[in-house]
Amino acid sequence: MRVFVRLWELILERFHLKEFLEHPVPRYSNLNPLYWLGDVAAMSFFILAITGFALALLYTPGLSLTKTPPDPLLPGHHGEELHGKKVYDATQSYASVYQITYLTPLGFILRQIHLWSAYMMIFATLAHFFAKFILGSYKRRGGGALWLLGVLLGFLTINQAVLGYILPLHLDGILAIQIGLNLFRYFDYFGIPVGQLVVSILGSAFVTDQVIKIIYVLHILVVPAIILVLLGLKINGILYGGVAPPPIKDEELRRKAMEEKEPFYPHRFALTVGQLLLQLSVILLLAALTPLPLLEPWVPGQEIPAGVRPPWPVMWYYTYVKMIDPFISVGLPIFLVLFALVVPLLDRRGGVSIEERWIWVAIAIVYIAIIGYGTVLGFLVEIPKEITPLTRISAPPDYAVPYIGTPQAVGP
Repeated sequence: MRVFVRLWELILERFHLKEFLEHPVPRYSNLNPLYWLGDVAAMSFFILAITGFALALLYTPGLSLTKTPPDPLLPGHHGEELHGKKVYDATQSYASVYQITYLTPLGFILRQIHLWSAYMMIFATLAHFFAKFILGSYKRRGGGALWLLGVLLGFLTINQAVLGYILPLHLDGILAIQIGLNLFRYFDYFGIPVGQLVVSILGSAFVTDQVIKIIYVLHILVVPAIILVLLGLKINGILYGGVAPPPIKDEELRRKAMEEKEPFYPHRFALTVGQLLLQLSVILLLAALTPLPLLEPWVPGQEIPAGVRPPWPVMWYYTYVKMIDPFISVGLPIFLVLFALVVPLLDRRGGVSIEERWIWVAIAIVYIAIIGYGTVLGFLVEIPKEITPLTRISAPPDYAVPYIGTPQAVGP
């Protein structure tokens, strides 16, 4: 027993963990749930990293076609009959995910944990963003840099989720590719060839073996590595710069609250462990009660039929594209991200309490309303308006033909 104690002390000493565990944390941040949302997002990321590593070992990207049974969780099977059973024409990528889910031991629960962890990370990231917006965390010293890192992390989180949604190559994932490509093509209208650059890197505006492999590498390696670096910088900034001050108008009370601190261990440590166990319990409960199906497969050259919806993180954007003039709606997420980046430069006056910053709290509520309304409406109502050429890339017979030139402007 003494050997283990000595080993633990040696680890604390060599890796400077003792300083970390004794790091003072303001007591109000341990009591206010608004200060926990970042931890939920970070824990979800590490759960995704573990489950994603296991899934990456089993997944095989590719467009070669094979016969695959339909997912038993889907309400209706529309495949063809083969030996008395329904089967789909599906890509190697789709068949690979089917094999992981239904033919690999523990594959089903592994995929469900990964999916629900991704949804939890996105939700926690958005909630964390709005909480910090309302709290005005960027107003403290060094808060602007942390805010910038947070916005970039939120942007990368949404992109990482969409990249992962594409990999099974079901119809909804292909629609997500179209949405993503059109976001990049939007810059072409202003003479900035971002869309052409992205398509040049991919080698095609349509899904090919090369494109799906690039998306695979981005999802399992490039984007997670960038997220990990930015997350490390953000945690380091919090350790040395402290957390956001409490939204208290009285300066004396706010100062006293910031001076009342307690060590990370055991207070915040116990909270973090309990939070992690609660997260895992919720994820497992969701996986058991509401498992997410493997959606209908896509085959190369196939048009996306009516009624197919994108993943919920971009559903709000898809809804507005069909409701509003496409030239405005396609640029909406770009404007929201750019505006969020410059918020610390605009909100430089006044205090940190909510009543002193009511205009910026109202702007945060507008953000929530835009995203929430579009998301809910997209799931509840099938908007009949045809998607314009700006927002749909129709695959020609040869789906590997590279995209050349700048799209023409589209009217209402």
